[in-house]
Amino acid sequence: MRTPRKVVGALIATTALLVAACGTDKGGSASPANPDSLFGGTLHVASVEDIDALDPLIAYSAESWQVIRATTRQLVTYAGSKDGIGDDTKVVPDLAESWDISPDRLTYTFHLRDNIAYSGASSRPITARDFVYAVKRFPDPNAQVSAITYFNATFAGFKEYADEFAKVPTGDLAAVKNFIDSHEISGLKALDDKTLQLTLTAPASDILDILTLNFVTPLPEEVTSKYFADSLEFRKNYVSSGPYQIKSYDQGRQLTLAKVPEYNSDGDPRKAYTDEIVFDTTVASADAASQQLQTGTADIALYVRAFPANAIAQYKQRDPDHLHTSASGSAVFISWNNPAAPKTPAQAALKDLKVRQAVNYSLNRADVVRGLGGPDSAIPSNEILTSTIVGYNNENPYPTPEDKGDPDKARALLAETGHPDLTLSVAYRNTPEFEKIGTSVQTALARSGITVRLVPIAGDSWGAFRSYLAEGSNLNQWDLAITNWTPDWQGNSARMTLGGWLNSDFAPGGTWNGVTYNNPQLNAAVARAFAAPDPAADWKQANKIATADLAWFPLIERVKTIPTSERVTNWTWQSLGNNADITNISVNG
Repeated sequence: MRTPRKVVGALIATTALLVAACGTDKGGSASPANPDSLFGGTLHVASVEDIDALDPLIAYSAESWQVIRATTRQLVTYAGSKDGIGDDTKVVPDLAESWDISPDRLTYTFHLRDNIAYSGASSRPITARDFVYAVKRFPDPNAQVSAITYFNATFAGFKEYADEFAKVPTGDLAAVKNFIDSHEISGLKALDDKTLQLTLTAPASDILDILTLNFVTPLPEEVTSKYFADSLEFRKNYVSSGPYQIKSYDQGRQLTLAKVPEYNSDGDPRKAYTDEIVFDTTVASADAASQQLQTGTADIALYVRAFPANAIAQYKQRDPDHLHTSASGSAVFISWNNPAAPKTPAQAALKDLKVRQAVNYSLNRADVVRGLGGPDSAIPSNEILTSTIVGYNNENPYPTPEDKGDPDKARALLAETGHPDLTLSVAYRNTPEFEKIGTSVQTALARSGITVRLVPIAGDSWGAFRSYLAEGSNLNQWDLAITNWTPDWQGNSARMTLGGWLNSDFAPGGTWNGVTYNNPQLNAAVARAFAAPDPAADWKQANKIATADLAWFPLIERVKTIPTSERVTNWTWQSLGNNADITNISVNG
């Protein structure tokens, strides 16, 4: 299971350098001597899509998280980082100025700041009861919170409350309000206007990280309960708890955020340097956004997966101070279809670790990186966890020269296991990016004698692809699936993968993101990690177990390479948005 040091020491050293390099921003980000000079001006954002969600209940894309970083506050948050996405992991106070933790680590008592208030459609003070209301809204059958599993697993009484809420008919706002007003979550109490008490089902070392997510944003019931989640009416009557409020919103065209007058910024790490942030949501493509950055008509871009390679090359040559690079923690991987009763011969074969090893040795990760734009866009990945996550080992139990694969070793393993003519059906999202990856996988596996039948899945949304993989009637249509994930938070965030998708004690049966896996040894390591005050060693062990067993096939980790206009200064990364912290960057002119 361990990497033979003599054989691949140089390779690991090279990989470590790549990860370290990607984790350090190379653009100009030094702060001026006079911080007051950072304030003022308008940040112009070229957005290739309209903002997909502004309601903190359902916002679950990195892009929407970038936006509502400016309009919402939580009990705790991250301050942003000049160095890289993976460096923005220290939890700091936000609306809660302090908190107490009981000796058994089950009860957290948060003390809210003085003089905190809403803006927009409400201007009243923020109270502890507003946090209770926001969490009680999570299981609304009209628009369930996007990451409800975290709260089912950690908040005492939440699952029971959610199960009852599911019985409320959809389409009836009055019924929703009546349920929320007449039911409580046993583990969540407002002791008074300034004191919130949270009781957990079990100790959770990552609970403060979970509370940084925008879902746990206070909301005034008297306004929010009038509208369906993230409806146009909700957006037109938006309530902000952050330093910016919605000044205007023209659906499909433009969103303008303006600084809140006389905002109480005590304890807020969002410095809110610019007076306004204007999102032009009519930009046609990544190419168009890139052109706007280069001409200065926009300062940053939104909803751009990767910028054109020629634009990045021009920035490197002409304006490297406005090109920012960081490892992202986001991964593309290949899951294997593992139903209890295999539906295809390939699914039966993949239950043998040596067959999975053969597939893994066949992969040409270097070619995938090349196809995605080179090291400015991706680096090879050989572990379940990525480089920004606690538990990452920087080890490769199955090394190959330059990450190009080892077809000879793969063929030998296939012959040994009696599968010299293995045929695999590989599902992928029908987008240009994933088609490139699928074609690379098909070509690489052919070198080992493996026949790949590509199965493009219509629709470019991740949700549609996930639904296809989870549908029982489709289980005989795919053996492998090329899929992806982005950590909901960086650092201590292995709960999502090792502790979630791969942990059969937590996710028994079914398929989530193409993953159906059961390993009692992994489950035991995960249980230790959840209970440990410092889980790093246990997450490392869990990662080692899952990686060696090829719980899925790691492929690449995405790299964020972000160009900006020459007006942008004080560049700051935001880990939750996996991109720029729009509240902490500044503009000149």
